Amino acid sequence: MNNELTLSVQKLELGTLTTNAIAIRDKVKEKLNDYKAENYNEDNIDKAKEDKASLNNTSKKLNDERIRLEKEFMQPFNEFKDVVSETTTMIKDASSKIDVIVKEVEDKAKSQRRTIVSDLFNTLVAELKDLIVLDNVFDDKYLNKGSFNDTGEFKLAKELEDKLNKIRTELEAIKNLKSEHELALINQYLKTFNLSEIIIENNRLNELKANTQKVEVAQEEIKEQKIEEMTNIPVESEEIDPIKTYELQITGKLSQQKKLKEFLQLNNMKTINISTGQVIVE
Repeated sequence: MNNELTLSVQKLELGTLTTNAIAIRDKVKEKLNDYKAENYNEDNIDKAKEDKASLNNTSKKLNDERIRLEKEFMQPFNEFKDVVSETTTMIKDASSKIDVIVKEVEDKAKSQRRTIVSDLFNTLVAELKDLIVLDNVFDDKYLNKGSFNDTGEFKLAKELEDKLNKIRTELEAIKNLKSEHELALINQYLKTFNLSEIIIENNRLNELKANTQKVEVAQEEIKEQKIEEMTNIPVESEEIDPIKTYELQITGKLSQQKKLKEFLQLNNMKTINISTGQVIVE
């Protein structure tokens, strides 16, 4: 059938077209000197309009004849082109319908191959089953026909097993970092599976914590310095700085209240429980 559909040409005669187009072109070259723009002015404007119309008309007639001859000259080829286009359209239509069937069969085969790979994964994943899924280690080549032998056995089982063992090794490496950020590091690793990035992230988090602690220590030192300054205020006479009593209700965190108590003690200020009369700070 292929030989029957191979295009052959029984007769091909290139068209021969003999015209006086070249003579016309040469004649126009000779006559153009008579139609230069500088040959016209206000005195012969009517002549200019007449020559312009004549030139435009001559140009249009030449071009119209060229179009007519082109259509006539190309008609046999255009008929041939239309027949070939119609034929290739019918062929493509038939091919596309076959392609639907081919894809259905291929998709079914790939689905069966994926099931085989999935079953193997479920066997190999073991203790990692709650951390990773097949897509984390899947490769499109696993669905290729060449990845299976004639009996349907998956030939790349060792590759899949090596991927899972690599994940096990790298998770263990993260745990060996003994990082207080371990959970966050593992979660990030399970998104990228890039151990180098995790080590860099752990160093960044440790550095961030160290810098934060330095800031907190500095703030605490400033606070203690202010308290010390307040406790070193010179004692003035009671006439100038009389002793007064205020009733206060203080709400705050226990740690804050302990610090307040320390401040009162440092400043020799007495605090009494109003309901019991008991001295709390003296």
